[in-house]
Amino acid sequence: MRATDFLLCVIDASGGAIRGRTLLQKRAFFVSELTGIDAGLRFDAHYYGPYSTTVESAATQLQNLGFIQESNTGFGSVSGGFEVRRYDYSLTEDGVRLLVPLRGTREHQEIRNAISRMASAGDPNYVELSIAAKAYFLIKRKGGGMSVLELQKQAEKYNWSISPKSIEHAVNFLLSVDLASKA
Repeated sequence: MRATDFLLCVIDASGGAIRGRTLLQKRAFFVSELTGIDAGLRFDAHYYGPYSTTVESAATQLQNLGFIQESNTGFGSVSGGFEVRRYDYSLTEDGVRLLVPLRGTREHQEIRNAISRMASAGDPNYVELSIAAKAYFLIKRKGGGMSVLELQKQAEKYNWSISPKSIEHAVNFLLSVDLASKA
């Protein structure tokens, strides 16, 4: 499946819109992990957890072609004068038409099921999903389970700060979507 098709399906399965770039990245990450669909996304460590330049490029391409719309909301400035913005994505009419042949595919159904599993696990916001993605990324990289202390130490290597309580919530999410075992 092409990355652009994958991303269209993720947005479609999310109700036709996703609020925030970080949420878009983390949903794409978890959907790819839950479904095993190879869309060539290649996630690497980044500020807010696993990040894919392919997801970013696919979103830009879909926006430039008129299949998704990107809108932004400003939230003022933080110290140092940096402006805080959230970028939201929604399907356009052309994007919905492009989805018609994709909606009948096995991949689209798997993506819908993955989004549904995430929603059933509490539909975490972008912060919670980022922490869960960081924890899963680290556990997967190590090849198995880790203690809270081990997770925190590994996270520090990427300049990620994760509290024990956040790790507990992340592990509960991962268990809920069957990405981690209790062992």
